[in-house]
Amino acid sequence: MKTKYVILGLGIFLFFQSQCLKAQTRDYRKDSLQFKMYTRMFINEQLQVDSIRVKKIFCDYCTEQQLEVLHNEALQQSALERHNPKYRKAGEHRLALLVRFSKEDFKRLNKQQ
Repeated sequence: MKTKYVILGLGIFLFFQSQCLKAQTRDYRKDSLQFKMYTRMFINEQLQVDSIRVKKIFCDYCTEQQLEVLHNEALQQSALERHNPKYRKAGEHRLALLVRFSKEDFKRLNKQQ
């Protein structure tokens, strides 16, 4: 008799836990901003990174400080991508990056100086 209640309680707990996780994963748009950035990574003949250039950051309403932070983030993300096996050949590689910032953190970038 006790095992029925324990199993029933566990089932209800798992059901509500999965519902909470689903709600959290689809609500990222309410509290964050997503930016798309294009970068180019140049790999030399020794398979080392020659340079990384940020070509475009899609943000119509960003201030200079915010664009600088996005620029630095694009460089960091591109530097991490150099370890990806598909970039292990010499030449130019074009990357499209998506970065998310929370709205509050992004607003605070204007107040910092």
